[in-house]
Amino acid sequence: MKHQLNLFFHALQFYSRIPVGKIDYSEENLTQSLRFFPLVGIIVGAVGAIIFILSNLVFPQSVSVVATIISMVAITGALHEDGVSDFFDGFGGGYTKERILEIMKDSYVGAYGVIALIFLFLAKFALLLSIETAQLPVALIAAHASSRFMAVLLVKSSTYARMEQSKSSHSRNPLSHTTFITALVLSALPLFLVSWVVAVSAIVVYLIIFFALKRYVDKKIGGFTGDILGTMQQFCEIAFYATYVGVIAYI
Repeated sequence: MKHQLNLFFHALQFYSRIPVGKIDYSEENLTQSLRFFPLVGIIVGAVGAIIFILSNLVFPQSVSVVATIISMVAITGALHEDGVSDFFDGFGGGYTKERILEIMKDSYVGAYGVIALIFLFLAKFALLLSIETAQLPVALIAAHASSRFMAVLLVKSSTYARMEQSKSSHSRNPLSHTTFITALVLSALPLFLVSWVVAVSAIVVYLIIFFALKRYVDKKIGGFTGDILGTMQQFCEIAFYATYVGVIAYI
């Protein structure tokens, strides 16, 4: 139990801004902490849900949605949104593997990255605003948990593209079966809170995004990076909201 708690604290420290104090750090622990990545998603979604519920007592839904998005970005330190920005800058401006990786590692934000973030937040705002007030908290938790598993799946099924050390180089290490199964279970549990039609539809859409993005990055750079993992999570999160809105409109 102590070891599992330590892994959970690794996940919280690396994938959020939630303070956890001193941990028994090792790169292997950080790798295996991916088992709790969906649980971090549940926490992030729950924080967003609480902010939405409280804000909605005072403000219109549109303002509450903005407050919700801000709270979730704040609790993760914009980790995954930064990945989206770097992904579009790198693949939009680079023509070789070396140049793509160089651009993604660079701290500057280019036009592709800025435009991608604008569209990202507009999409989140429009989709969340389209979900019924009573259902939005559940949708947030389910989306954040399940979308994070797709990043874990990419780590399990692909290769880390960088040769040098980086903040995400721990993901080049193999994931244990326990880590993979734990992440799968934790990501699936919140899906039972939504309609089974939404859950099944979201999984189908997730798989389409997963195979399309994996094939693209494998062809371009031969694997994934931390920025690509963040992009996978964000694409799937938005896909969940879009699927939810689309399916609920027809059932």
